[in-house]
Amino acid sequence: MFTRLLTQLERITPARYRWIWNHEGFRRYFANTGWMFFGQIFSLILAFFIGAWLARYLGPTNYGIINYTVAFAGLFGFIATLGVDAILVRELVKSPERRDELMGTSFVLKLIGGFVALLLVIVAAFIFETSTLNRLFIIIFSFGFITQSLNVIYHYFQAEVKAKYNSLSHFTATAITAVLKIAFILSGADLIWLIIIFAADSIWQTFFFVYYYKQQGMKLRAWKFNKVLARQILTGSKYLMLSAAAAFILFKIDQVMIGRLLGEGAVGLYAAAAKFGEIWYFVPGILCASLFPAIINSRSVSETLFKQRLINFYALMFVISIVIAVATSVLARPVVLLLFGQDYADSIGLLRIYVWSGVGLFMAWAIQQRLTAEDRMKVISNAYLLAMIINVILNYFFITRFGLTGAAWATLISYSLLPVMMMGRGKK
Repeated sequence: MFTRLLTQLERITPARYRWIWNHEGFRRYFANTGWMFFGQIFSLILAFFIGAWLARYLGPTNYGIINYTVAFAGLFGFIATLGVDAILVRELVKSPERRDELMGTSFVLKLIGGFVALLLVIVAAFIFETSTLNRLFIIIFSFGFITQSLNVIYHYFQAEVKAKYNSLSHFTATAITAVLKIAFILSGADLIWLIIIFAADSIWQTFFFVYYYKQQGMKLRAWKFNKVLARQILTGSKYLMLSAAAAFILFKIDQVMIGRLLGEGAVGLYAAAAKFGEIWYFVPGILCASLFPAIINSRSVSETLFKQRLINFYALMFVISIVIAVATSVLARPVVLLLFGQDYADSIGLLRIYVWSGVGLFMAWAIQQRLTAEDRMKVISNAYLLAMIINVILNYFFITRFGLTGAAWATLISYSLLPVMMMGRGKK
């Protein structure tokens, strides 16, 4: 599909620039990025509109319960990853001949992390959650941490620049989940079935990851666990795990605090704004995942090429984030009322504030790529930790004083400070 697109682009390009389209490396990364955009866009469009329909059907209170459940469990999600993902991609790029050892070791580590995360969620739910129903929902949703261990296959395809298989897996899983959500709405089933559908989403993705992995001639039985490698990965990922912990709390704590201070109905209103503001976060995720191998490889060619690619990457991320923020601010009212309904009218003002937090987040993800390439994980973890602390403090004082608007401003301020702290601490 993308080969034909490149051919068409080559035909309309002036002759002296056509060599760009024929460059092997460019064609490979163009196709890889194209598949990632294709899969993510269709998946997000489908998931977003089904999610909006679901929000209208549930109303702010029940929708708030669902999002509070996801946010509470998400605070422990970093334990399930153990920070090994970025290390795995980097090592697969550097040492593809060690694939089975890297995959097997990372899988076991993430499986252990998934069980530990589930156990801690259960303990936390019984300690901090007084509602028996909310406690049950949180525990059910958290079982998804275990199945996510096979997502190491996703990172293999990422390292091999084969995003096609990740996109197909993600889209198919999203389609299955969407069908189940529609069935839930039409049947009027109990809310617990919706939580089960959310928890099962990772199962569908895992199934298709394994399917396409085997289709490429690879075997899970060939994976090997290496204790020495496991220690090396954990040692190398300790700062990544710390930054992941701080990032998870940074991204989820606002909805948890709103739920505790203002109730589930307020969470539903805030979540509607957040969902639309965050729908664009796939853009930096795709660009970082697709171009990260190229950024790593460019440093082995020359430092000048490495820096030039980073500058271009920063500029791209900044421009895209500004365009998204402006467009969303202008269209906030008609979009919210059309998709979510009049019950979510109070989400309009929240969205106009919240969407600008994406500018800081886009830039933070871009800067993080340089720091990761330079193996400066401590700088990343420190920046996320400081941003998390600022976010928690601001949320507490702003929510109690200004309500939901205060939570939106707390997010905007803390997200905007994140790239500043990374850049400042990232200077040598």
